[in-house]
Amino acid sequence: MFFLDGSYNCAIDDRGRVRIPARLLDALGEGNNESFYVNRGLGAHNMLRLFPKPMWDAEVRKIRKNMNPYKQDEVEAARFFFNGAEEVEVDKVDRIRLPKMLLDWIDVHGKDQLVINTFLEFIEIWKADDYQKFINQQKHEGEQRIDQEVLARLVKETDDAKDETN
Repeated sequence: MFFLDGSYNCAIDDRGRVRIPARLLDALGEGNNESFYVNRGLGAHNMLRLFPKPMWDAEVRKIRKNMNPYKQDEVEAARFFFNGAEEVEVDKVDRIRLPKMLLDWIDVHGKDQLVINTFLEFIEIWKADDYQKFINQQKHEGEQRIDQEVLARLVKETDDAKDETN
């Protein structure tokens, strides 16, 4: 598995193509940087999520294995996850073409600016204005306190994690 970091400002052209930064493609490594699946992001934020094909295939296997087709909430969640997903290939100049339906989902038109944001092994594509609003929202003291509490819980080393390092 790989670990990604960084945020990149990008422009989208009139054909819906965006250049994937070379540093990001290098970090993904060979075999993970030629073909992606793009789809709507999850949660309350309007963004897209970009999956390297091997990661997408692993997510699909997990969903197929764990989804109960007789539980409506699981079916609806899987339907949302897969609806609109499309494979995109990296061209000779490191661009991908984002589907119009997904660009409409995040309200991107013409030559809007985008932000490619990474964390862990995930890649998000945001409309730059929306990403800046998200960052500004995180600056509020109350939300910062919540973020700090959540992050403290996430990084708290458990006995299991200690065992793994020994």
